[in-house]
Amino acid sequence: MAGVTNTDLTTKLDDLEGLKTEKKFETRGSSELGKEAFLKLLVTQLSNQDPLNPQSDQDFIAQLAQFSSLEQMQNMSATLTNTSAYSLVGKDVVVSSTDSVGKTTEVRGIVDAVKMQNGNAELLIDGKTYSIDDLVQVMDSYYAVKEYLPSVKEQYFEFDKSKPSMINVELDLGSNGYEAASVAVMLNGKYIDSEHMSYDDGVLRISPEAFKDVTPGTYTLGFYFDDPYKTVVTDQVKVVVKTAVDHSGDTAGKEDGDTTGNETDESNKTENE
Repeated sequence: MAGVTNTDLTTKLDDLEGLKTEKKFETRGSSELGKEAFLKLLVTQLSNQDPLNPQSDQDFIAQLAQFSSLEQMQNMSATLTNTSAYSLVGKDVVVSSTDSVGKTTEVRGIVDAVKMQNGNAELLIDGKTYSIDDLVQVMDSYYAVKEYLPSVKEQYFEFDKSKPSMINVELDLGSNGYEAASVAVMLNGKYIDSEHMSYDDGVLRISPEAFKDVTPGTYTLGFYFDDPYKTVVTDQVKVVVKTAVDHSGDTAGKEDGDTTGNETDESNKTENE
């Protein structure tokens, strides 16, 4: 390339790179078309129409009807939202909260009250207010406290009546105001006497005396808690009651002092002699 220096070439390449840079456009305002924006568009359209070819009355009336319909739908939507907000009082909910540095966290609590602020519903939770728009989850009363209720995990035991031992059942009495003060245990259709049970640090100990009159077989223990929801667990703990099987045959009789067989043998020997 005659007459073009390396410096000129570098400058032109830099210009081309600059042309490849995408332009960023800043969007202002909301992307949603509200009734105020709709009305501004309508007024702008009317003020800038062609005097020689103005908009017909029918088009003008149709646009006004659309504007009226939009306004009614927005008002109805706001009314429904505010009405549903009042039904949240006493419910366990989760709302999204953003702090001063922009960090978003979820807050769980019970809605104490609902108040209107500039036409918008606000939820009062633990002394703080949150917009209805920040609502993330609404929980059923039982679902909300289920994790706090008493529970018994799945367990299996074998009880040998020939070698009786304590049955130690792990259970949780509950927490956060939903705990049980006591629990009744049913075995084979009958409640176990409280004298045969003791509880300490998450373990319910059942004495061998509770199985004294129980015939061999497989049983499922039922647990009846006195928490506010009267929790019942009847399918988690199984106990197999069994007895020792005697395989000794005649030996058992001999060990008990039965010597009849030996005496007969001695008599036979004497007669033969």
